[in-house]
Amino acid sequence: MARVTGRSFLAGGSPIATLAVSFAALVPVLLSFDAYTPLPYAIFGLFQILVLGRVSLRRLVRVMGPLLLLPAGLFVLNLFFSAPVAHDVLLHIGSLRIPANSLHRALVLSLRSLELIVISAGYLLVTKPQALVNALMQQLRLPPRIGYAVYVAWNTIPVLREGFRHIENAHRIRLRGARRTIRDLLPTAVALLTGAIRYAERATLSMAARGIESRHARSYLYESRFKTRDALYVGLSLVLFAGTWYLLIVRGLFIFGLG
Repeated sequence: MARVTGRSFLAGGSPIATLAVSFAALVPVLLSFDAYTPLPYAIFGLFQILVLGRVSLRRLVRVMGPLLLLPAGLFVLNLFFSAPVAHDVLLHIGSLRIPANSLHRALVLSLRSLELIVISAGYLLVTKPQALVNALMQQLRLPPRIGYAVYVAWNTIPVLREGFRHIENAHRIRLRGARRTIRDLLPTAVALLTGAIRYAERATLSMAARGIESRHARSYLYESRFKTRDALYVGLSLVLFAGTWYLLIVRGLFIFGLG
């Protein structure tokens, strides 16, 4: 899924380092229930995607645009449909009367979900799946059997997409441009499932032929190392996150909450 505009800082580093930094950016937000904490960590997430990962702005908008419906939906649902609190202050916005607690909850949950989307989806944008699996097997000692299974499962997605495209083209020729009915979707689903099973069988035979189960099997194509630059990247990011969290707490902006 990762596609960058050129050689980036993250492309030359360990995916494990990027994963650790991304997870660390999520912790303060998951432990907060205020509208201030998600903002600086979301900004860092955008910096990691656009600057360190060198992902184009167009691709970022195309991938994250549909995902923004989630925070927008959470905002509307919590603003207009959350249970009111006794003796809550009413805010007048034109002809609307909105409880202050509902507005606060809507802002908090929408901003939290926005930060989670930026960090998690951003990680997929800047990391190649094969590089992540390769790093997990070498740096975290993930068993090759599991690592290759994950990689094969990930590669099933483009296989299914290509198979669906071929089936759609065949149906256009057969139906001569007529609209397909819901009943026509069942054969398509069966054909895609059959193709996925065949792909899995070929992958299983290929792994068995390469001796994946053997102790001395070669479990990776190229070497993946956790370099000094990766350690510095993780260390500096943790210092930045901890310092930001400390400032939020000192200024009374951080509110602990898991709701």
